[in-house]
Amino acid sequence: MKKFKDEIYIVKKEDSLSSIAASYGVNPVTILVTNNCTPKMIQEGLILYIKR
Repeated sequence: MKKFKDEIYIVKKEDSLSSIAASYGVNPVTILVTNNCTPKMIQEGLILYIKR
C-alpha cells in the first residue's frame, strides 16, 4: 500500500472548498478542521494543509 504525504495547497481565485476537496479526494470538512477555518475563509492566497 502506498502512503501519501500531507500536502500544502495555495488557494487560487477560481477555487472553492468542494473543488479543492474533490481534487485531493478528501472530505471538505477534513480540510476545514485541519486548517481551523470556516468556508468563508477560503479565499485566494490562503495556504491550506491537506491531510491524506
